[in-house]
Amino acid sequence: MRNLLNYILRNSAWFLAFLLIAFSIYLVFKHNSYQRSVYLSSANKITGEIYRVSDDVSSFFHLKSNNQQLLERTAELEKVVQLLKTQIETLSKDTSAIVSFTIDSIQPAQFEFISAKVVNISVSKFNNSLTINKGSLDGIKPDMGVISHSGVVGVVRTVSDHFSVIIPIINPKFRLGAKLINSDNFGSISWDGNNIEEAQLRELPKHENFNENDTVVTGFSRIFPEGIVIGYTKDIGVSMDDNFSTFNITLATNFHTLQHVLVIDDKYYHERTSLEASVN
Repeated sequence: MRNLLNYILRNSAWFLAFLLIAFSIYLVFKHNSYQRSVYLSSANKITGEIYRVSDDVSSFFHLKSNNQQLLERTAELEKVVQLLKTQIETLSKDTSAIVSFTIDSIQPAQFEFISAKVVNISVSKFNNSLTINKGSLDGIKPDMGVISHSGVVGVVRTVSDHFSVIIPIINPKFRLGAKLINSDNFGSISWDGNNIEEAQLRELPKHENFNENDTVVTGFSRIFPEGIVIGYTKDIGVSMDDNFSTFNITLATNFHTLQHVLVIDDKYYHERTSLEASVN
């Protein structure tokens, strides 16, 4: 206590000067409207900046949870989109169904979507793959389709309890039925191993017309719903058969920046494959 008093006494001149300066500033802003308005304006600006920085910091720390909520919402919306596509197709084929259409007549959704995060990805090799943070405990099984918010990603190859390995479209082992969006002719998608931003749409008839940037979508598939975007036509590629054309396409999914995916759970997959296997 004595040391504190000695310190105050030794520096009493400084403390007195500080108090006088503070009191002088108070008198200036108290009795002068212009100085007071400048002070309030500056104080509001500083306070606003502090709140902005605080909000940015708070938002940063909530990015993970917010992003997860967005992914779950995207999965729900994708489910609704596929359900509406099915209903529109049914109603367009059967005009009598329009008269009897009610909300209760909507069939249960065939496709569910499981959101997942990419935890590892290989895009610099010939046999590329990626790993996601969901596995069998989350309902994921081999041969499920995988998409991004932009388009097709690949197919689940193997799963563990908490992780799954995906064969992406940029892998020579990947094959998928596809077509131009306004065409009835089906071909197949494959990758020649040269550019991870491009793939090839093969086995389309020579008479198939196309324009640059025509949309390429999924066709008949056991894994993907019909009409999922794969990419966009770029130019004519090299064909191994004179009766068919090959198109180079720009992939809709950017594998350089891919971070989140949706895994497609087809409720009728095992029923369909079992039935087809029994016939064969």
